[in-house]
Amino acid sequence: MWVFDDSLCYPGAVMTWLRVISSPLLALALALASGCQNNTVLLEFETDNSDDDGATTGDETGAAPTTTSSTTSPPPDMGVSSGRSFLLAMSTPLDPSLPFQAIVTIDESPGQVDMSLQWLSLSLGSRTAPRQPVGEVYYYSIPIDQSGFIYWDLGTVDIPAAANPITAADVTATVLAGATPVGDPAYCGEVAGMVISPIAFDLAGSTHAMTEVRSLSELPTDFLSSCP
Repeated sequence: MWVFDDSLCYPGAVMTWLRVISSPLLALALALASGCQNNTVLLEFETDNSDDDGATTGDETGAAPTTTSSTTSPPPDMGVSSGRSFLLAMSTPLDPSLPFQAIVTIDESPGQVDMSLQWLSLSLGSRTAPRQPVGEVYYYSIPIDQSGFIYWDLGTVDIPAAANPITAADVTATVLAGATPVGDPAYCGEVAGMVISPIAFDLAGSTHAMTEVRSLSELPTDFLSSCP
């Protein structure tokens, strides 16, 4: 269950500042720095931590386990992915019409998925170009429950300026995503976390969707960034 506190920043207030002050970046920094410093985001998840080995697992009702390992180096047994590829589109309150995008691979095995993520370049104001891989590749090993739900703790990620269609600035953020298998798109759900740099900004209200693709050269121009 996703639980957020009541002191959230609202994008409407941010946009009002942007219309009044001539420097959008300065206005955004001032509005968010003053309003978001004390915001908190809680992801409440029922788990059973009573295992003798101390590992975190899902509870008996089928809630997804929350143990996630991540690295920017591929696991020794991962090699070239033989799994499925997806276009990840993550929409944020900064500008819901311009989602951050990444190419994601998922290799499934009983009770676990191995995932990789790499951000895609986007020109300022664009949703479809040029979408070439940029920056670090992140790798994750994530336990899943019987329903296939993925509790995805991305950790702290760096989004290169070339992959930021909103301000074309480097972004560092902590990101948590819940990915529910729905068919079309393949996965979707809510996103929480915080932008750490260049300004503090609460990601509450963000969403994502992952659309299966055959290859990086065949990315769709029409895609979702939230559950249908």
